[in-house]
Amino acid sequence: MKAKKIITLLILICGLTQGVRSQSFLPYTQDNICLDELINVNANPLGNPKNLVVADFGGGGVKEVIVADATSSIIKVYGFIPASASFSLQTFFTVPGTFGIGKHRAIAAGEFTGDALLDIVFTTDSFVFVFKNNAGFNFTQHFQLAIPSNFVGQEHFLKVDDINNFGEDDFYLISSNTSVGPGITVMPVMCASSTLIPQSSYKIFNSKGSLLGASLDINVGNVKGEVDGLKDLMITYDNVPDSVFFLENNSTPSILLFNKLPVYLAPTSPFPTPDFTITCSELADVNSDSQLDFIFSGKCATGNKFQVYPGFNAFSLVLPINIPISGINVNDFKIEDINNDGVKDFVGVGNYGSTSLSGIALYPGNSTSSYFDPLVAITFTNTSMRPDELAITDVDQNGINDLVIKPWKANFDRTYLIPNFSYKITSSATPSAICGAFPATIAASITSTLPTNYNWEYASSASTFSTIPPTTSSFTTTIPGFYRVHIDFNMYNPNNTCTLASDTIKIISNAPVITVSSQNTTVCYGDYVITSASGAATYTWVSPSASPIFFGPTFSIQVVASLVYTVTGELTNGCKGTNTVSINLHPLNTDVISASKNPACMGDAVSLSMPSAFTYTWSNGSNNAVATVTPIAVSIYSLVFTDANGCSSSKSVTIDIDPTCNPKVYNGITVNGDGNNDFFEIENIEKFRGNSVKIYNRWGKEIFTALNYDNKTNYWPTPEDLKTLVPSTYFYVINYGDGSELQKGWVELMTN
Repeated sequence: MKAKKIITLLILICGLTQGVRSQSFLPYTQDNICLDELINVNANPLGNPKNLVVADFGGGGVKEVIVADATSSIIKVYGFIPASASFSLQTFFTVPGTFGIGKHRAIAAGEFTGDALLDIVFTTDSFVFVFKNNAGFNFTQHFQLAIPSNFVGQEHFLKVDDINNFGEDDFYLISSNTSVGPGITVMPVMCASSTLIPQSSYKIFNSKGSLLGASLDINVGNVKGEVDGLKDLMITYDNVPDSVFFLENNSTPSILLFNKLPVYLAPTSPFPTPDFTITCSELADVNSDSQLDFIFSGKCATGNKFQVYPGFNAFSLVLPINIPISGINVNDFKIEDINNDGVKDFVGVGNYGSTSLSGIALYPGNSTSSYFDPLVAITFTNTSMRPDELAITDVDQNGINDLVIKPWKANFDRTYLIPNFSYKITSSATPSAICGAFPATIAASITSTLPTNYNWEYASSASTFSTIPPTTSSFTTTIPGFYRVHIDFNMYNPNNTCTLASDTIKIISNAPVITVSSQNTTVCYGDYVITSASGAATYTWVSPSASPIFFGPTFSIQVVASLVYTVTGELTNGCKGTNTVSINLHPLNTDVISASKNPACMGDAVSLSMPSAFTYTWSNGSNNAVATVTPIAVSIYSLVFTDANGCSSSKSVTIDIDPTCNPKVYNGITVNGDGNNDFFEIENIEKFRGNSVKIYNRWGKEIFTALNYDNKTNYWPTPEDLKTLVPSTYFYVINYGDGSELQKGWVELMTN
């Protein structure tokens, strides 16, 4: 059968069951995660602008939190006091004039004055202000920049970055620009010798306008992994489904240069039109491959979900992992390690769709291809607020990333700290193998300085644990088995107890070193393998079913499956050791014989091939890689072949006859240079002389028409067409010219 790709957009559905664990409330504790209850940052409700700012403004490594009172035009800086588990006002200062008629202004931090201290940049209705940090939490106005007239009265966003890698922070001003037509505009502002210089603006998302009430998310990162380290800009906007916008950063130290790159996601299968409304996004290296991945959260036709697109050092969004978020509207999320296991976690904040409850959607990270474990839903004790912004950083100076949340769409609410006590427990056994009366010392330690209780457990196997007497951090034992410890301590509220679990420690009997021959062998099906062991007095070989198959130093077996055999060697003193022999089969060839056409029309010449073979013997006598047959009825053709490993096998294919030879439409086009699906193919259309084919884009504009479409000399898209086409969904209308009904449908153009 001819190699055809029936394209449904290659979507990698997450293999793990994304069931929701039992919903819990703050404070939350579970083995390796301990989150304390909400702590107010600001004692009284404030009108907060966009952008949650948590940064070291004092220069001593301690993080402060900024809030802004829109009613009084005041910016306040709060610092955390661990002894009292509360925040103290470090300083406040007044913004000239008023914040403006709108409630949603933007605030960010950056080094704009060359003194290694973080300054504050803030937008009002009409101006951008930079407030210089003079140390000791003394801020004074340093710079004032008039907002472009077409941004006045619109919502503003700020994103600070050293855009040109020149050692001074710059920033992006993002706003809607309805005075010159709908759209979102990005205006880079360059800092040169502590002077801010607005640059040329970039218009994006031209089909949508107002930001009021919309969800816009802005991220920066070196998407292409280039050695210059220049960070690119990624923007998502919920008013334009299935769309992501990049500004590729090509700046030099003296000038800011960008290349606009819109990218369109494929609609959620089986829905043919854009449907994924992205409410928040992140750039992060989720799988630790030193490449930035793209993570999106939002709503689609099948419900809430978040999506991970693995990064390839390119502005490429292919092969996503889709993970549903049952019943939770995530308003902001971060990808950070919050449980100190060295793997990044998904931490989102938002509201539960069916109630007014608000809380955390936590997907603990793992090191597998699924990226994340099942959802943990944690409800806030203050269930009426709407958390719309999240920061993850160490605020209370205990060495662990905390969570800071604040609303801005709802306005007039507090900013909160969620202290994190997810310490990592280090456990060890010295030695880890014992035999006879020589004990092993088992120990556990935790980086916390808080008073702790050690609760040890033991199991003879890895499944059933029971409590054992030691309550100290270490003890000795001569009993082999499995050990683990739970450590309990109080969090800031003395009524809130955290319980953390260590990894399991395994103690084995001191064993002789067993050496085997042919430890890793790969053979063809049915071959014989002989292997031997040394290093002990007696030997027992077992199969995976644990039944002894041979006693002695050597055994032989005919291989019919890839298996691991274990040999146990025992010394005369009773101490035992083990080793394994992995016997593998060369992979069975799972390819199928490809036919250039199947079913075929009677009398058609059909090419049969299977490129993965090494030698060929076809049933029609041919020894070539490709055999040509001309079936006049349903026929079976067989192939006996050997592969590159010398293993012999056979395959067969049945060629059916299509009595009608009606046309068939293939609705996937992949422009990747592999020679397959490079154009819109309509099989058998050459038998319908006088046919016509029309192609339309997603907005209904006709972009191609042809008479006597034949897939060879008359087809779409040609290489010339591809110079102007973008990956998208297109629509076709086919008239076969025989009086039959017009055929209509869609075709997907993709690059991969």
